[in-house]
Formats: sequence, structure tokens, C-alpha cells
Amino acid sequence: MRYSTGALAYFAQGIPMGLLHIALPAWLAVEGVAASQIATFLGIIMLPWAFKLIAGPLMDHFEYLPMGKKRPWVIGMQLGMVLSLLALMWVDDPVQQFGLLTALGFLINTFTAAQDVAVDGMSIDLVPVEEEGRLNAFMSFGKSVGWAITSAVTGSLLVIYGMKITAIVCAVGAAAIFIFLVIVRERHNERLFPWSKGEASPKNEEPPSFRQVFSDINHVLWTRASIIIMLIMFIDGLVGGYGRALMPIAAIQVFNFTTPQWADLNAVMGLAGAVIALGLGPIIDRFGAKTILGLTIFLTGIHAFTLAGTQEMWSNDSYVLVMMSLWILLLPVIMVCALALAMSICSAAESATQFAIYMSVSNLGATAGSLFYGSVADVTSWSQNYALKGLLVFLLLLSILMFRSHGHPEEVLED
Repeated sequence: MRYSTGALAYFAQGIPMGLLHIALPAWLAVEGVAASQIATFLGIIMLPWAFKLIAGPLMDHFEYLPMGKKRPWVIGMQLGMVLSLLALMWVDDPVQQFGLLTALGFLINTFTAAQDVAVDGMSIDLVPVEEEGRLNAFMSFGKSVGWAITSAVTGSLLVIYGMKITAIVCAVGAAAIFIFLVIVRERHNERLFPWSKGEASPKNEEPPSFRQVFSDINHVLWTRASIIIMLIMFIDGLVGGYGRALMPIAAIQVFNFTTPQWADLNAVMGLAGAVIALGLGPIIDRFGAKTILGLTIFLTGIHAFTLAGTQEMWSNDSYVLVMMSLWILLLPVIMVCALALAMSICSAAESATQFAIYMSVSNLGATAGSLFYGSVADVTSWSQNYALKGLLVFLLLLSILMFRSHGHPEEVLED
């Protein structure tokens, strides 16, 4: 049940991602919106993910233990996601109402990012350290399936029916998961609702003070391993944000994809990547997240430099299809490895806060990556854009090689 709940909660996060980060940028590119403007849109709507660290301390401190440590937060943020997706119905013309679209995208991601903080904290609280790799595989699988299905569905809906129907369909999908989260307890004998019968689990301690939270976080956060993790997460986000801005625009304007074709490719290869990521759990547990992440990032770098150096092959549809498919396929694998690496040094006592900080650093990098692409898009060639991506990947690989774990963070705190 822990695995299925985590996977479904992450599936819900994939709904806004499939719409806002995959289908919509491709559709905007078809409509003639400038690459720099699309990249700026992506950078702005990603900002809430960069500020998840604000939500972490709040969730660690303000708890209603009879319903679980993090479950009330998960439910509340999921409801906010549903309502904000419905608000997209106000956007009649995304091109003409670009400011409103950007504001609503920011709001949707605010609720989605907060839900992510709560789910991550709940997962760290409930799952033993030795099962974290497997849990991350399930959650990454859920998110990948979510954005894959959503990108395929919304890619067609945007073209055929427009934003209003697309918004309703996405909100209904998020609402179905909201209902599931409402009827599932975090621990046995806890309350489903505030007015229901039940009691706080004896395993749940009273929430610490803000002073204690920040004291313990400060103790753990500035270890060498933690600093290197933050560097890895930032550059990983930088690479991801740059790629997510570049790829859909290049697919439409250079490789002649249509919006549904790009969305469908993301769906098929995203699902394939999700299956691979799901199977990676035991492998990560055995060989370590650092090793698997390093190998995956190495492949990503080869991919970027190969695309940059083979411009004469860009007119070959089969070659382009293979290269674009490989990039999409690697995304879920990178995500599950990065999550496992960050989670491996998180303290259970401040799980939401510490993990949220690492994810915030990653998402700050993603925002910076999208904005960086927007700043160079109009002054560089497509080949140069891919070469820049390869250089960013090289920096990421160097940072991964610097990481050395020094045991579980609980031991660091005790010392």
C-alpha cells in the first residue's frame, strides 16, 4: 500500500507536468510563439518547485497527528491542484492570454510542489532506508506514467478542443487521485477525517519546534556529502530545465513534429522509461544510486554531443526519432537515481525539510536552465544549443564523481 500510494501521488504530479511542460510548449511553438518566450514561461512556472524549502519546515512543525504526520498536507495540496487545474478554463486563448496562462501555471505548480514535499516526507517517515531505492522506483514510475499519459491526451485535446476541455479532463484525473488519498490512512487506527474515530500512532512523535528543526537541519545540511548533493541536484536541474525548454521547441521548429506527434512520442517513450525506472529499484539498492546515476548521465552527455555533431542527419526521420526517443527514455531513469541519491542522506526527523531543500535546489536549477536557454535561444544555432547541453552534462558528471557518502545522517546528528 505504501508503494501504490506513493506511485499514485506522483502520478498526480505528472498531470500538470504532461500538460504544462510537454504538450503546451509544443502547442505554443506551433502557434508561432518565440522560443525565448516559451522558455521564459517554463522558467516562471517552475519557480514554485524551487521554493519547496518554505513548505518543508511548515509541514515538519504544523501537524495533525490523529490523521497522520503528512497525510493532511497531502490531501489539502491535492485538492488545491484539482481546483487550480479547473481554473485553466478561464484561458480561452493561451496565446493572447499568455500572462494569465503563466500565472495559472505558477499556481498549479505551487500546489503540486507542496504536495510533492508532503509525499516525500511521508515516504521517508514510513519506509525503511533499505527500501528507499525501490520506493523511489515506484514513485518515479507513477510520475512518468502520469506525464506520459497526460502529454498524449492533452496534446490531442489542445489541438482539437482547446484549453477548456483540456483543463476539465486534467482536473478530473487529479480529482480521482484526491479521492483515493482521502480514503487511505497513513498508519493503522488513525482518523480518515478530523471528525472520524481514531488516534495518533504511538510511532508519531510530537512535532519539533522551528528552532529544533533548523538546528538539526543546519547540523546535517552542511556536511561535505550534503553540500555535494546540493551541487549535484542544482546541475541536474539545470540540465533538465535546459533540455525541457530546448527539446519541444526543436521538435516542432527543426524536426517537423506536430503537437500530437511530440506528445505521443513522450507518452510511449515515457512509459518505457518508467518501466525501466521501476526495475532499477533493486539495482540501485545493490550498486548504489551514485553508480547508476553516473552511468545514465554519461549516456546523456554522449547523446547531446552526438546530436550537436550530426546536423547533416537531422533530415533523416528515423535518426531523429531514435535520438529524441532516447532523451525521453532517460528522463525517468535520471529522476529515480537522483531521488534515491538525495534521499539516502536524509534524516528521518526532518525528512520533509531536508529533502525539500535538496529538491528545491534541483528545481531552482531547472528554472535557471529554462531561463538560460531562453537567453541564448535567439543568438545560437540549434547545433550550438545541443553542444551547450553536453557541456552542462559534463559538469554534472564531475559533481557526481565528487560525492562520497559518510553513513546515514542519523549517525551524523549523533556525532
